[in-house]
Amino acid sequence: MRLALALGDRDADSLDSYHGPPAWQAEVQREHLTLAEIRVRAVALANALRANDDAATTDAGMRRRFLTSQLSAISARIDILQGARPSFANETRTLFGLESGDPAAAAAGTDVHPARQSIAAVRVALDRLLPGRGDLAARYAAFDRQFLVQGDRLPAVLSRAIEGCRAATRAHLDLPAGERVNVEYVHDLPWSAFTRYEGRFVSRVQVNAAMPLTVDRALDLACHEAYPGHHTIAALLDARFGDARPEFVVQPLFSMQSALHEAASSLAPALAFPDAARTVFERDELFPLAGLDPATAARHVAAGRLVDRLHTIEADVARKYLDGVLDFPRAAAVLEREALMPSADATLKFLNQFRSYAATYTIGRDLLERVVDADWASYRRVVTAPEQRLPAAPK
Repeated sequence: MRLALALGDRDADSLDSYHGPPAWQAEVQREHLTLAEIRVRAVALANALRANDDAATTDAGMRRRFLTSQLSAISARIDILQGARPSFANETRTLFGLESGDPAAAAAGTDVHPARQSIAAVRVALDRLLPGRGDLAARYAAFDRQFLVQGDRLPAVLSRAIEGCRAATRAHLDLPAGERVNVEYVHDLPWSAFTRYEGRFVSRVQVNAAMPLTVDRALDLACHEAYPGHHTIAALLDARFGDARPEFVVQPLFSMQSALHEAASSLAPALAFPDAARTVFERDELFPLAGLDPATAARHVAAGRLVDRLHTIEADVARKYLDGVLDFPRAAAVLEREALMPSADATLKFLNQFRSYAATYTIGRDLLERVVDADWASYRRVVTAPEQRLPAAPK
């Protein structure tokens, strides 16, 4: 805990959340270890844990494995802060325990993913769905702008979206009594939203009001950040372990645990609102609050689900950009043209700051989806098992 806090003291991006005693954080700030000192202590502690001969399948053994993974991620993050630039595959493996497939095949463009094979079909379907003719990216951008939520309507839309996500979640999961999320609007986040768990089953969700949101993306955000995403995951873990696992009061952003939570939260919208239910909820509840014509909701949702299937392109661009295969202008062009991303520059600036963390939303989500398979019981089991790792990519 102290080492994770010490790294967060030196690099704020490295600390996802902390809800332990303020005195511990104050002590760490007073000591103010250097990055080199933190790394030496992290390596020593990890080695001491590995030296214990408990079987990996015992509770104590699995806990040690979890802690050594967290410590290894702290060391790897320090290396990056000090200038190391590992390959995308090595970085995601070391930081997140994410085995993303054969890096040589990926670099050569010969890796095959089921979703990758469907990209052409997705583009054909979008071409039929979107009005007009010509460049698909331009047509989608124009179509998407019709469904932006105006700033003065966003609080009402997002509040109702969170209520809907919570109701869908409560129908399948027992949430702790008194849990809640508090929402605030800011203008300076590198993310569209960020959830910080504050303990006692309460989370604070910061929403970037400067980043345009469509109705569909507002529902995505509500599910991802709150129910059954980040807030729900943190509250369920707290309810299960409480003081028995004090290491959970701190979560390094670049860690196996953080990757698992991000991947699970990225599955949350589809889990809470399968396509038909999503269309009905947006049409009947969110579109009127946004001042939009409910008759257009079905096409908006259909387009959103198709474009979402292009996220494998984002993962491929992130890999090539961080590995130096694509420069900024070329990477932005591919994202805009192939992934139909209207804000490619923002995505690449995010990659500049948080690097391979972006893989947790795409590659991590796809790997975890094979385990969860749209099943609430599987979802709960995965997110409340802290030693759970993201599965390896199929060979």
